[in-house]
This record gives sequence, structure tokens and C-alpha cells, in this order.
Amino acid sequence: MVSIDTDKLSKEINDTLMHRACVMRSGRYLAKYLIRCGRSVDAIRLIANCAIHDISKINNLDEFLSLASIVDEMDTMRDISHVLTPTQIKSIEKHWANNKHHEGYWDDPNDMGELYIMEKACDCHARSKQFGTSLLDYIDTQQEIKKTYDEQHGTKTAFDARHYYMLRRYCMVLVELTKDDDYSSVLNDDYDITFNFKDTTMRKLENFDISQFPESIKTERLYFRKEDTADFASIAYSLNTKEDNEEIGNIVVMFNGVIEYKIFVSHKGNDYAEEAIAKLIDVIEMDPIFVKVRREDTCTIEMFERLGFTSVEFTGDLITLRHNKEVKKLVKAPK
Repeated sequence: MVSIDTDKLSKEINDTLMHRACVMRSGRYLAKYLIRCGRSVDAIRLIANCAIHDISKINNLDEFLSLASIVDEMDTMRDISHVLTPTQIKSIEKHWANNKHHEGYWDDPNDMGELYIMEKACDCHARSKQFGTSLLDYIDTQQEIKKTYDEQHGTKTAFDARHYYMLRRYCMVLVELTKDDDYSSVLNDDYDITFNFKDTTMRKLENFDISQFPESIKTERLYFRKEDTADFASIAYSLNTKEDNEEIGNIVVMFNGVIEYKIFVSHKGNDYAEEAIAKLIDVIEMDPIFVKVRREDTCTIEMFERLGFTSVEFTGDLITLRHNKEVKKLVKAPK
């Protein structure tokens, strides 16, 4: 089961949105500087990166919830000499793994290219504006902390001199360009998003029991193989033929009981969908289960009706069908 604190979710989403807005503002300053230096292509590339900066925090639910678990500790990170705790590292590692502007993404941080160093400069600059801290002091202090750590543990977490001075140069440019801009237009945005603990989707997510889904499922003709997903709000299986292990489609079960599936065109007409969904209903404990079908797809609607689904909602050109498992009744054994 998933443990959800909606106050932390609210705080994390608002911090993410504000931070992204600050990074975009810093990116625009640095892009104008690059254009003045005759580097218009680099300016365009930087703006493109800043436009999607930290988007994984939003589109990867696993990463978002992991970061939300430590969002109350953000204030401690205002200290420019702050060293991440093991718990904080464990939560942030998922973010590092999805973002090339962090040293933690790379086996060797000195593999980071200049584009991502510029994005990192905008990232650190945005945080300095949010926290009211000295950007250059932060860059210098953290570099020394990482160098000391590397010397003690034989690791590579710090930039070499060339990468460090490149980062520092871009940070100096940003400090100079924004000395008369306190980012108040962004930081004073009070249009917060607040999640409600009574929200039915939050409750369903919290009660989404992934342990009920086996690693593999077999039918007479098919083999289901569980696939990795970007979050734990869904479970996905690839559908393969048992005879020759050919992938013929996939099936996804969402946390709210909605099933989505696809049979590849070359394999349609073999009743694979009916066989797969019938088996899935039998194996998992989730109840009820829903599926959405286009109104004109009468053949598919009839298939789901054969499986025990009934129509419960009509929205535009879609029909929602629901399946409830039969309630098992206790029967007295004959004397």
C-alpha cells in the first residue's frame, strides 16, 4: 500500500511549479547573454531545457512522491554547507536518475556537457533566489564538500577544475544580470494547489495493492510479462504468445481499476483480448474493474458483455463498462 500525506503533496507540487518558473526566468537571462555573445543556437537549446526543467517531478509519480516525503526538510537545505543525509539521498536519487543537469545522473560528473552545466547554473540560481542565499558561496562550498568526500571515499561526485569554473562563470553572469531583479513576480505567486485527503482518487491510489499482481500470468495461448512503469499508479504487462514468444500487445491496470489494452493489428481477430482480460479478472483481486470503449465499436462492447461487464456511463462517444466479481456465498454442507 502507498502512504500518502496530502499536505506534503501540496507543498511539493507548489515548490516544483515555483522552482520551474524561477528556472525559466533565469534561463531567459542567460539566453539573452548567450545571444549577445553570438551563441543563438546555444540560447535556443538552453531555453528548450529550461522549459522542461524538472518535468520528471510531475510526470513520474514515483519520483514525485519520493521527493514529497522529504519536502518538509527543504528549509535545512537553505544552509549552503548542508550535506545530504542518507534518507535524503535515497529520496533524491530517483530525481537525479532522470535529470542530466545533476552530477548524480552521471557515473563521472565530468561527462556532463556544457548545455547541462548551463541548466545547472539556472537551477542553482533559481534556488538562491527562492532561499535568499548567496549563489557563489553555495557553489564554492558544495564543490569543496564533494571534493573532500571523493578524497575520503574514492568516488567521483565533484567537478574537475574545468567544469567547476565553467559552472561558476555562468553563475557569476546570472548574479550580475539579475542584481536588480528579486524575482518577486514569481515568488509572490500565491495561487497554490492544495490536495484534499478526501479526494477519491487519492484514496484509491493509497489503497492500490501492487502485491496482487504476479510477475507473470499464463493462459492457454498467452504469456503475460510484467513491465516496468514510470510510476506505481499502474501495472503493465506485455502480452506474448506461448508458442513462439511473440509480443502481440499489452495490457495496463490503473490504480482506479481502469483497464487499458492494445492488440497489435497483425494479431487482431484471434480473440486474444478476450482471453487475456478474462484471465486478468480471474487472477487479480481488484473489484470493480472498468473499461472505456467507443460507442461504434459494437464488437468490443459485446466481448466485454460476454465477460460480465455492464454499461454504467455514456460520455460523448465513449461507453464505460464495469465488471463486479460475484459475491461468494457460504453454503451449508449437507448433513
